[in-house]
Amino acid sequence: MHRHIRVPLALLAVLTTSLVACEPSHLRLPGNLVLEEHALTEPPASDPLSFHPLAGTQEGILAQHAVERSKVFPITVSMVDENPALRAPWDGGELVAVLLTAAGDPPQQSVQMSTDGRVVFTAPAGLPSPVLPLRGLWTYDGHWALEILFATPDVWTGQIFVDGELVNQGREYDEAFGFQMLSGKPFFFYRRGEHVGLSYDGQEADLEYDNIPHYLCCSEGVLNPTQAENMVAFFAQHGDTWYYVELGIFD
Repeated sequence: MHRHIRVPLALLAVLTTSLVACEPSHLRLPGNLVLEEHALTEPPASDPLSFHPLAGTQEGILAQHAVERSKVFPITVSMVDENPALRAPWDGGELVAVLLTAAGDPPQQSVQMSTDGRVVFTAPAGLPSPVLPLRGLWTYDGHWALEILFATPDVWTGQIFVDGELVNQGREYDEAFGFQMLSGKPFFFYRRGEHVGLSYDGQEADLEYDNIPHYLCCSEGVLNPTQAENMVAFFAQHGDTWYYVELGIFD
């Protein structure tokens, strides 16, 4: 199964439901995003990364947008007083988001953001986990966005703050994750209820996937979304079917 959808702003897209038939869906993708979906015969493997599409080959599929996929955003973690930190340019200076851990049983984490030595934002980050809670710090068009992994004993939840406001709460998301700039516009995934969707430049689209793996650590980290300048590549699951998906602005 292969799906290649080029969707102009607010036009109806098409979902492929079998190798021989396509049926309309209510999926709408904003901003000329293109979604290319490849159904897999089984879940992807992580060590080494491999997947087996129903149509075509892994090598052939990965070759299609190899150049764009290689333009990844590096997340550079620095240290501030022995605490992990992320930095981003801001108003002629920079924003610095630092992960702090308070002693306790269990210890509690928080993220403190400052500029020019002045604290401008603080948010809790839950319990320590194998994955760094600082997932990304971005600045764009006079705004800033911070993504945090909030860990509890039972679940890890992605939280995105934009200009200090928790997007999850304002838009009633159960989770928000994978923030990036995609072709110069803000993009992220969200979960609301049973399905995963996307937000691109402020517009939402339900992708009708049950799951997009993210925040995986160690060898399984290769299954996390790959964020690049003009696209994002990710694995997704709907029911018992797995997909490899590339989504972006393609020539």
